[in-house]
This record gives sequence, structure tokens and C-alpha cells, in this order.
Amino acid sequence: MWGDLTGIAAGYKVNSWLSPRIIFAFALAFVGAMFAAQMEGTAERVLVIFVSMLVALFVVADPHDREEAPAEPAISDGNSLDVTAITSHPQLQAFIDASADAVLMVENARVTAANQVALRLLGANIVGQNVRMAFRHAGAIERLSDPDAQHSGHPIRLAGIGQKNQLWDMRIQTMGPSQKIVHLADRSGTQAAEKMRVDFVANASHELLTPLAAIKGFIETLADPAAGDDVATRSRFLGIMATETDRMQALVRDLMSLSRIEAEKYDPPQTPVDFSDIVRETVDQLRNSQKDRGTDIVVDVTAGLPPVMGDAGQLRQLASNILNNALKYGRTGTPVTVLLGRSRSGAMINFSVTDVGDGIAPEHLPRLTERFYRVDSGRSRLVGGTGLGLSLVKHIVDRHRGHLEIRSTVGKGTTVAVLLPVVPTGPS
Repeated sequence: MWGDLTGIAAGYKVNSWLSPRIIFAFALAFVGAMFAAQMEGTAERVLVIFVSMLVALFVVADPHDREEAPAEPAISDGNSLDVTAITSHPQLQAFIDASADAVLMVENARVTAANQVALRLLGANIVGQNVRMAFRHAGAIERLSDPDAQHSGHPIRLAGIGQKNQLWDMRIQTMGPSQKIVHLADRSGTQAAEKMRVDFVANASHELLTPLAAIKGFIETLADPAAGDDVATRSRFLGIMATETDRMQALVRDLMSLSRIEAEKYDPPQTPVDFSDIVRETVDQLRNSQKDRGTDIVVDVTAGLPPVMGDAGQLRQLASNILNNALKYGRTGTPVTVLLGRSRSGAMINFSVTDVGDGIAPEHLPRLTERFYRVDSGRSRLVGGTGLGLSLVKHIVDRHRGHLEIRSTVGKGTTVAVLLPVVPTGPS
């Protein structure tokens, strides 16, 4: 019991023995002892003495003058956090290296630790450097150069760290006196997606406004009695208007198809489809509709091909878009070769279409599946393209968990190849 009481008072500095506080404490203890003496039971006496001694000890101790003790860890945002233990932990480097984003520790405006992602981004020698030398970015330096600044951890958007076109979200969290942890997350992909969306809206608007302006101009011309009464002029203008209307209709149809395919891209088709029949039907349709080029199509389809798991309507669109492109951009009178067979592994069907034409320069190949991207805008509009054909093909292939490859040689021609998974067979 007395050991417990001693332990309670051990952390306090006791005042001078002649102080009024000491005298009052002794008086309390004496009164308690006298009162306990009048008790009959031993347990009652012990309890009264214990309480009186406890009160006396708290009276004699100065609650405002505690003995020197190790400082308690700072409490931030309601969470008990030993900052010193974190920043000096022997496994700190392993902890921050586990992050896929750039992470740095900064103390007194100097980088004290950095993970491998940060070293690749900012340089292999940034540890130990001042933040001005490590970041070389005015926005980051402004926020990190003041060791005493407090930070909330909210993201700060910065452009130009690393490469000029890269975009980053920087979060800074104060860990202790002059200590900060810095987290950099690459948001360049988000920026590229937003730019693609903006470009898409702008291009779609332009592609629709161009034929609309032409149609409006022809309508105004035909409204003039002098032009409207001329049969030849009226016939020519009406033909152009019909062509422009068809172009707008095709564009709207492709936009709707693209939107639908994008909405379904995470839902792979579950229906077995005979892709050989689709290819043959598409070829027959083009031979009948394009008298000048239809006879140039050469088909080689391997017999007995297994079905693919697919969406029949989208696969028809895929075959039609690839074949139409080959007929448009191949030289008149040259063959358009269609090959359909099994891949080397046998797990996929290989569909390829090769034309003989001007070909495509290597720098254009990575961008061919972008919406409205054209190698030669003037020629594309002349042959009636919407600029969405290969973008649709890419989305259809992705939804079918396939693979698209475009190979081209300038002056010789282009090959577009698609690999589609066959329907899996169960165990025999």
C-alpha cells in the first residue's frame, strides 16, 4: 500500500518542510489517524488511513512543479504519433521504397531520405542537398524552403517537375520540428486524358460544322431564283448536299458506336461468333457496293476455324472499317489481301488486311488509333473518312481482349492485323 502511495508521489518535487502546505498535510494525516482509531474494524481503519495519507500526499506535492521527465511524443490531429521514432527508424528507407510514387523526407529544408522513384525523378544525388538544388522548381521550393511552415497535406498541382509536360500532385505533411514528408504523385495521365476529351469535343464539333456550313450555303444559293431555276446547278448542289449529309450521318453513327463500345469495354462479350462468316459477308458486300475496287479484294480464309467469343455487330464494324480503309488508301488496281487463320499458338485467330499504297511514316503509326487523327487531312476528307475508323477498331479489339498491330512501309503499303481469342475448349 505504502509503495503505491510512494509511487504516486515520486514524480513530484516536494516543497520545503516548513511550508504551510506541509503543515496542513501533517494535520490532515493526524486527523485521519485519530478518526481511524475510533473505528472498530481493521479494514475500516486501514481504508481511512489510506485515504487520509493519499490526500496528504497530494496536498504536499506541487502539481505545477513536476520533476524533469522525458518529453511526451507530440499529438497531432488526435493521433498519438512518435515522430522521432518514424524519422529515425532503421527501416525507413525500405518503407518509402515500397511506394510506387516519389516520397522524400525533408528536415531543415534539406533532403534527408528519398525512395528510388524520387531519385529517378529528381536525380541520384539529391539526398543531403538543399531543396533548392534538389527540386529546381519555384513552386516546390517556395513550400519546402521554410522549415517552420505548417502543411495540411492537401495536394498542390505542379507542372514541369522532371519533364516539361509532366504534371504532379505534391502533398507535404509536417512530421515534427523542421521535419516534413513529401509525396509526389504523377498526374500526367489524367492531364492527357482531359486533353484528349477536350480535343475530341473540339474535333467532333468541327467535323459537324464543316458540312453544315456547306449545306447552309447551298440552300441559300438554291433559294435564289436565278440559281434555283438552273436544272444543272440545282442538281449539282443537291448532290453535294446529299454527300455532306451522308458524311454527317456517318460521323454521328460512329460517335454513337464509339460511346457505346467505351461504355461496354469492361464487359467482354460472352457469345461464340463465327468470324469467318463475318469476314466473307463483309467482303461480298464491298465487292457489290464498290464496283471499281471491289474486284481487287483477294481472300484467303483457313477452313475449319473455331469461333471467337465476340459481339457480332461490333466484329462486322471492325472488318468493314479495316477493309474500307485499305480500299480507300490503296492504289487503284492493286490487290487488297485479306488473310484469316490461326495464330502460332492456336489460341487466337489472326485477321490481317494488306494494301499496296503510299504507306505511312513511322512517326504517325502510334497515333493512328486516336480519334480524328489523320496523316493527310485533305486526302482523308476527299475520300470521305470520319477520322474515327481505326479508333473504333482499337476499342472493339480491346473489348474483345484482342490485339491490334499496324505495320507500314512508306511507298509500299500498310498491313492492319487483329488477333482475337478463340472460344476456350473444356477439358476432354
